[in-house]
Amino acid sequence: MASKNIFAPDYQNIPYWWEAAPLEKLAPTSLARSADVAIIGSGYTGLHAALQTARAGRSTLVFEKELAGYGCSSRNGGQVGTSFKPILAGLEKKFGRTAAINMIQEGHRALAYLKEFIHAESLDCDWHECGRFVGAHSKKAFDKDIRNRENSPSEVAEEFHVVSRSEVHTEIDSDLFRGGVILPAHGSIHPGKYHRELLKRVRQSGAVVVDQCPVQRLERTSKGFRLHTEHGTVDAKDVILATNGYTQEQFDWHQKRVLPIGSFQIATEVLPENVISKLIPNARVVNDTRLVGNYLRLSPDHKRLLIGGRVTFSESSSTQGSQLLHRQMSTIFPQLSETLTSYSWVGFIAYTIDSTPHIGVHDNLYYSMGFCGSGITLSSYFGMRIGQKLLGTSEGATALDHLKFKAWPSFVRSSWFFTPAARMIRIAEKIL
Repeated sequence: MASKNIFAPDYQNIPYWWEAAPLEKLAPTSLARSADVAIIGSGYTGLHAALQTARAGRSTLVFEKELAGYGCSSRNGGQVGTSFKPILAGLEKKFGRTAAINMIQEGHRALAYLKEFIHAESLDCDWHECGRFVGAHSKKAFDKDIRNRENSPSEVAEEFHVVSRSEVHTEIDSDLFRGGVILPAHGSIHPGKYHRELLKRVRQSGAVVVDQCPVQRLERTSKGFRLHTEHGTVDAKDVILATNGYTQEQFDWHQKRVLPIGSFQIATEVLPENVISKLIPNARVVNDTRLVGNYLRLSPDHKRLLIGGRVTFSESSSTQGSQLLHRQMSTIFPQLSETLTSYSWVGFIAYTIDSTPHIGVHDNLYYSMGFCGSGITLSSYFGMRIGQKLLGTSEGATALDHLKFKAWPSFVRSSWFFTPAARMIRIAEKIL
């Protein structure tokens, strides 16, 4: 049976965020033949690093393969939180209690940094400290989440408020959840506007950003590196790799350590005010307790619903993934089953084997990557830290510096393994 049409007459296969913050070709500039610092990647990580090095007086050149901001920095869901994926128990099992506590504290510092940065730089990016509702997909998940939060040591405790099953409709107009929690310190942002404002600050600092100029090869020299591009070569003393889910084969060591995963999203058509006001009454960002779950929110103007998730495990286009994502939206909100889609898109996040970001230096090449789907906060913060690390300041030290950056087994990167494994997770979560 043919799938029903879910696309509005004005449907566009681009990120919704590009409506208010379209990507623009930067003004042509002659490529300098040398720089103190070269940064590969113009997303949040690369730009925060560039801001540190340029403001410290280092000549800084940022290379971007596409238009600046083309990757997940303009394709994410605009949800901001403390970000670390594994809870304390999971981190403690892998790294020990002291290291685990220090790592979670980095997540708290990352959120504080982002809020302060937005305020200090007066960024026009629709920042709203709306809080997050985490919906429990089962009674077991609800009890476990509350227990873990109540037992968190004071060093990493995060303010939360319990929402019972009978109270769920005060947060979301859905019967899917068995309760949940509110995390009031979390918030929402317009990722496209945030990137645009960040790019503006970086260029004002004196750094040069060159778009549509991929680095084809990186050559080690006696004085640092030589970067080979279509437009010529550039010599740099130091290089930062900030490509995350878009890391390519010329950076083989790093590419083997991040698993790119497509995160699909759709934005609905403009909804009637009496409908949109009931969906998420407090306009919080929302996600659920499933490992392969959904994340959703209202658009900044409170006219559309935006929902995202890992909906297909073969890398299809955003249009193909939209049908599955629309079904998931209709499961959460049956009242939206006939609602049409105006935008759909996909961005690639980067997962590491330990579900933890990594920052450091390998073979004299600085890197910060592997944000595991929590990129707004962590990529901003660790981008800033890798810039400080390059400058040699004590502030550049992080709780992640001791972590061994392990490669993924080659078979995990193959669809024959990843696709059925991810599907089995979904099946198990439905049972539990």
